[in-house]
Amino acid sequence: MWTQSEVDASTANDATAELQALIDEMRLQDFDSIRFATYRAACKLRFIQKKTSVHLVDIWNMIESFRENGLNALPITTQVKMSRLELLLTTIFHNLNKRLPTTQHIDTDKSISLLLSFLVGAYDRQQTGRLTVFSIKIALATICAGKLVDKLRYVFSQISDSTGIMEWDKFKDYLQQVLALATAVFEGPTFGYSETALQQCFQKDQKVSLNTFLDVLMSDPCPPCLMWLPLLHRMASVEHVYHPVICDACQARSFTGFRYKCQRCANYQLCQNCFWRGRTSGTHSNEHEMKEYSSYKSPSKQLAHSIHKSLRCMPMANRTTHPIFPEVPQRPLDLSNVVPMTPTTARHHAPDPIIDWSSQVLPGQFPMNGAMMDDEHKLIARYSAKLSGRAQYPSSLMLKERSAPMDESLDERAMIARLEEENGEMLREMELLEQQQELENTDDQLNGLRERKAQLEEKMHVMQQTRRQLMQQLEALMSQLNTKGIVNGGSMGAIPESLSGIGSRVTNAFRDHSMPRAGSLPAAQLQGDLLHAADDITTNMGTLLKELDQAQEEMVNGGGAESS
Repeated sequence: MWTQSEVDASTANDATAELQALIDEMRLQDFDSIRFATYRAACKLRFIQKKTSVHLVDIWNMIESFRENGLNALPITTQVKMSRLELLLTTIFHNLNKRLPTTQHIDTDKSISLLLSFLVGAYDRQQTGRLTVFSIKIALATICAGKLVDKLRYVFSQISDSTGIMEWDKFKDYLQQVLALATAVFEGPTFGYSETALQQCFQKDQKVSLNTFLDVLMSDPCPPCLMWLPLLHRMASVEHVYHPVICDACQARSFTGFRYKCQRCANYQLCQNCFWRGRTSGTHSNEHEMKEYSSYKSPSKQLAHSIHKSLRCMPMANRTTHPIFPEVPQRPLDLSNVVPMTPTTARHHAPDPIIDWSSQVLPGQFPMNGAMMDDEHKLIARYSAKLSGRAQYPSSLMLKERSAPMDESLDERAMIARLEEENGEMLREMELLEQQQELENTDDQLNGLRERKAQLEEKMHVMQQTRRQLMQQLEALMSQLNTKGIVNGGSMGAIPESLSGIGSRVTNAFRDHSMPRAGSLPAAQLQGDLLHAADDITTNMGTLLKELDQAQEEMVNGGGAESS
């Protein structure tokens, strides 16, 4: 039966062989011919990222894997064995395959062994077989995918105290760990750790908050010892940017990545490989000033941009490269009672066919009961399963359940607060739009009522004119009747005397001397005309009263809406 030392020795030998093969393949890429140390270090680390497939895991999934494996509950100075680091990497890459389409699955065993060998070569120079929790977190959080500001925020949460101020000793340890990555790719002479590099970032007695930390490390230029860090992230974002121009050195008709344009030679452009390695042509010299481009614009867009920039009356205000976070830190998290989440594999995949009982608890957390097998026996059983050719490993690690409630992480709370703030802004904008729409609808209603009022007033005026004309016609008929009565004596006796009195009063009010005398008309016809005119007057007056009542009611309703 193998002992623990034999298991660790076998793992160390495998890691050494894997690391040597990785270094040999990296040297074949000819990165050492790059003239600039910053680009040289960034290219090498980008090669490590893509070779180990860690560039497919973002910072948030990496942090979740830390929590899933219980690293968040351990002090950062705790040293863990290679077997536990291997379990962490197994969780990371198996969870990655669950998120990727089946056609894009990676070789998890290869990625685990390559990344494990790289981490061991970078942080276990003394070959102790152990790595600190802090070095594992910093290394994986730095070389994984994601925004630089999110990574630095996570780093600051690891090196700050409960008041939100950076601790000098922890920052010193962070700088050592992050610069060990550059040293691992043989860029230690330029980017190795030293007291000078420490002083380039902050002063020992300086009070550094989160915003100050981000301002310094994300400034342009940033501290010289960390210049490769933002370049590594820019390189990842532009490696697929297409430039449809000809490289004047290698004559490539198009290329991807960075583009460099000479500020002295007319329209002289180079691809990143030629510029980094000093390849030139014609009268161009490497001493000429070059400008780096991470995107392509057509000549017309460049001209429009230049004109727009030259016509600006006011210069653009200096903008920070990151959001401004509150100076008052949030309540520190008590992570001692956090239970790592076990992902549910049954949702997308069938259960693992091989159940490894040794992975039900983490290394170093086995019960001390003598009736149960000890730590060494379980590690040996797991290592035997690996050597026997098992291709699958359990993708989740179960920890002992605890009764205390689970606290939310700092990043999740910040994200929730930001989403709530955005939601509040959206609700306020929607309410404002609704109010504006209601005002527009009210204005339309008022305009319609005003138009209706004008129409009714005009109609009322027409009705008054018609009434006036009818009254004149009635008066003329009554005058004719009165005249006929005088001439013919009793022939109009059937008409009441009251009509004659009314006729005389109407005649005095409305007299039309242009109307012809109707003495020759028969009395029956005159009486019929008179009654017909009276009916018309009654009908029109009734219609007019209805229209006036309707107009008054609409005006009352319109006035109430306008006042509201």
